[in-house]
Parts: sequence; structure tokens; C-alpha cells
Amino acid sequence: MQRWMKRSVATTGLVTSLILPFALPGAASAAPRAFEAAPSCVVMHESWRYTSAANNCADTVSVAVVYQDGATSPCRTLPPGAVSTVGEGYLGEHGHADHLAVCEPS
Repeated sequence: MQRWMKRSVATTGLVTSLILPFALPGAASAAPRAFEAAPSCVVMHESWRYTSAANNCADTVSVAVVYQDGATSPCRTLPPGAVSTVGEGYLGEHGHADHLAVCEPS
């Protein structure tokens, strides 16, 4: 019985250590960063699941979502005429999007 319990505890610890890094949120950064607001020709649409952006500008624009809690999404580059998902929706960890900001892709 003790051998079974030791194996069970060891297996649980191993599985937890392998799964935990994937379960931690990492989509948006909670560190505040100062970004210039995106131009008005880039339009944001927010739903419960996703935040999307449409680039109606003549040039390529890189944008990030700035949420009301100060977190930001990863930087996304949109060529002219592109529409893309750029962040999580308002039911996500950071709540409602506040605005789109210009960013530098990494």
C-alpha cells in the first residue's frame, strides 16, 4: 500500500509540473506600458470572446489591445485592408478592451 501511495504522489507531482506552465495565463501582460493610440483608421470591435481590429489605413500598422486593467495584448501587424483577432474578449482575464495602441513587433 505504501509503495502505491509513493508512486501516486510522485506521478501527481510530475504531471502537475508538466501541465502547470501551460495553465498559467500569458496572453496579455499586466505590466503597464505607454503606447501611442492607434490611428483612427484602425477600428476595434470587441465581443465576449475576441477583440478584432480592421486596418482601414493606407499603410501597415502594428497594434496591441490595451485593456481597462492596464494589461496589453501581444503586438499584431496588420497590412492595409486586413481584419484580424488581436486580443481576448471582455469575458477574458482582463475584461473590456480600452483602446488599440501602436506597438513594435518583437
